[in-house]
Amino acid sequence: MLNVKNTIKTAGFMIMATLLAKLAGMGREVLFASLYGTGGEAAAFLTASRIPLLFFDITLGSAISASFIPVFNEYLEHDKRNEAMKYANTFINAVLLITSILCAVGIFFAHPIAGWIGSGLAHSEKELASQLVIILFPTMIFTGIAYALTGILQSLGEFNIPAAISLVSNLMMMLYLLFVRDKFGIHGVAIAMLISWGFQILVQLPALHKKKFIYRPVLHLKSDGMKKTVTLALPILISSWVQPINSTVNIYLASFLNEGQAVAALDYANKLYIIFVGILTYAVSNLIFPSISRLAAGEHHVALGQLLGKALKIVLAVILPVMTLFLLLRVPIVQFVYERGEFNSQSTTLTASALLFYSLGMVGYAASEILNKGFYALKDGKTPMYVAMGGIILNIVLSFFFVRACNTGLWGLALAASIAANSIGMALLLILNKRLHIIKKQDYFNIVKLLLASLVMGLVVYSIITMLHFGNSLSDRFLTLSIPATIGIIVYILFLLILRTDEGKDIVRLLHRKERKES
Repeated sequence: MLNVKNTIKTAGFMIMATLLAKLAGMGREVLFASLYGTGGEAAAFLTASRIPLLFFDITLGSAISASFIPVFNEYLEHDKRNEAMKYANTFINAVLLITSILCAVGIFFAHPIAGWIGSGLAHSEKELASQLVIILFPTMIFTGIAYALTGILQSLGEFNIPAAISLVSNLMMMLYLLFVRDKFGIHGVAIAMLISWGFQILVQLPALHKKKFIYRPVLHLKSDGMKKTVTLALPILISSWVQPINSTVNIYLASFLNEGQAVAALDYANKLYIIFVGILTYAVSNLIFPSISRLAAGEHHVALGQLLGKALKIVLAVILPVMTLFLLLRVPIVQFVYERGEFNSQSTTLTASALLFYSLGMVGYAASEILNKGFYALKDGKTPMYVAMGGIILNIVLSFFFVRACNTGLWGLALAASIAANSIGMALLLILNKRLHIIKKQDYFNIVKLLLASLVMGLVVYSIITMLHFGNSLSDRFLTLSIPATIGIIVYILFLLILRTDEGKDIVRLLHRKERKES
C-alpha cells in the first residue's frame, strides 16, 4: 500500500502542478481568444489543432500509458529491472515508429481531412485549416514520446516532473501569445505550439537520467512484454475513442452553425470544462495507477477496491460543488475568462450556452477517468472498450438528433456529450463494483449527503447572484464571480461538517492532527 505521508505530499504537489498547468492552459486560451475571438481564423486553427490529436487518440492515445504501466510494473514487481528497461526502450521506439508513419500520412492527406472535418466552414477557412494542420501534425510524435516517458517516471516513483510537463508547454504558449501576439499571424501560433509540445520531452530527460534510465535504439516487438502490451492496448485504445470521436462529430456539426462560430465557442467551453474537471481527476488517477497496477499484479483485490473507492469518493466530493458553480455561474465565468478583444458578448452567449450543458457531464467524465484505470490495472481493457463503444454510438445519435431533428443549436451537442459521459461512468461503476465492491452500503448514504450539501450550496449561490449588480469592468466581473463562488464553497464545506460526511470527518481529523503537531 501507499505510504500515507509521502502520498499526501506527492498528491499535493501533483494537484498544485496540475492546477498551475490548467491555469496556464486557460491563460493560453484567454490570450488566443482575445486575439482571434470566434472568427474564421480561430475556427480554422481550432479545427486544425484537433486533427493531429484525433489521429493520435484514435491510433495510440491513452493506450500508451494505460497499457505500458501495468506491464512495466509487473516486471518491477518481480524484480526484473533489466527486462523492464529493455521493454521500455522497445516500447518508446515502437511509439516513435508508429507516430512518425501517422504523421507522414496525415500531412500527405491534410487537405481532404481538414476539408471534411470542417465541412461547414468557408472555403478560405478550410484552406487555412489544411495549411495549419501540416505544421501541427508532428505534435503527435512529441505527445507519444512524452506519454511513454511519463509512464516510465511514474512507475519508478517520480510523479512531480510528469505532472509539470503540461505547465511548461502552456507557459511557453502563453509567453508567445503575450509578447509576440499576432505578429507572425496564425501560422506563427501553430509553429509556437509545435515547439512548445517538443519541450514536454526535454523537461523529462534529467529525471530519467537520475532514475538511471538509458535510451537504446532497440525494437524487440516479439518480446513477452510487447505481446502483453498489444493485447491490452487495443481494447484500451477503442475505449479512449469517446472524447476524440465526440469532439470530431461536434466540430463537423458545429461548422454548420452560427456561420462557423459555434466551432470556436464549443472548443472554448470544452476546454474550460476539461481544465477544471481534470485538475483533481488526472492528478488522483495518475497517482494511484502504478499502485493499483501492483496491487492487481499481486492479486490484492480487497486493497485494490478500497483504494479505488477512496479515490472515487474524493473526486466526487470535489466535482459536485465545481459542477454546481459551473451551472450557476457559467456566464460570469466566460465573461471573466474570455470576454475581451475580439471575444465579444455574442461569443460569451454562445460559449456559456455550451458550457451549461457540458457541465452536466462532469461527474460521469471524472468517474470514468478513475474507473478506467481500475480496469486497466486488472488488465481488462475489453469491458471499458465495449462501454465506450456504446457511449460513442449514443453521443453520435443524440448529436444528430438534437441538432438536425430538434434544431437545438450548439447546446444540443454539449448535452449529447454529457449524456454519453454520464452513461459511460454509470456503466463502468456498476460493472467494476460487482468485481471489487468499490462502493459499500454506507457510501450511498454519504453520496446523498454530498448531493444535499451541493443543493444547499447551489441555493445560496443562486440567491447571491440575484442580489449582486456590479458593472462590466474586469474587477467587477471578478467580484461577480468570486463572491458567490467563495461563499458557496464555504457553505458546502460547512454542510460536509454538519452532515458528518466522510469527507467532513477527514477534514476534522486533519485539523486535529495539525493542532497536535503545533502543540
